[in-house]
Amino acid sequence: MPKKSKPESVPSVADSRDRLTDRKRAAIVQAAVEAFHTYGYYAASMDGIAKRASVSKRTLYNHFASKEALFDAIVEELFTRVEQLPACEFDPSRELGEQLTELARTEVNFLISEDVQALARAGLSRVLAEPEVGRQVDHRRLLRRVETWFQQAQAAGFLIEADEGTAAMQFIGLLRTFAFWPMILHGEAPPTEPEREAIVASTVEMFLRRYATQRGR
Repeated sequence: MPKKSKPESVPSVADSRDRLTDRKRAAIVQAAVEAFHTYGYYAASMDGIAKRASVSKRTLYNHFASKEALFDAIVEELFTRVEQLPACEFDPSRELGEQLTELARTEVNFLISEDVQALARAGLSRVLAEPEVGRQVDHRRLLRRVETWFQQAQAAGFLIEADEGTAAMQFIGLLRTFAFWPMILHGEAPPTEPEREAIVASTVEMFLRRYATQRGR
């Protein structure tokens, strides 16, 4: 007697409602990103954001009680994107420069992506006017994966003993100088692939000269 195939599970009403709620929330955050970027944080209105997201004002306020809450959601989304980057573990069997090059390429591609650029511009529209808001943001979350890699490389004797937070900030700072801030502040086009490779190569070379031990060279 042939076996009966199991019926496919049918999403519950609650599951469907949750997915709809998530989609609406995502649409609101995206609308806020666009509005903050276009008009600036202060000129953007909750009415305008609701219209962009195609939701009612009641729905908007059910998700976010204020523009401040929307700003926090945008910052959190940026952090989430960073934390979703591929994990990087130091491998003592591989050449140090090769691993740094891979790490730098991942960071550069992340920094120049359209989504990240939009999120950053939206957040900066408020931070530039309220520096105290920027001071409240945990910027270390942007460096954590790089810091962890540096700690592992130090423990293996490939990098000199130094503050990993400072080293990570210098490494990422060099990449941002050429592959992030020109787009954000001056509206420049993303660097081409040869330009990205040049940025990565010079950053890795400078970092190795400063931090690599004899074993890491």
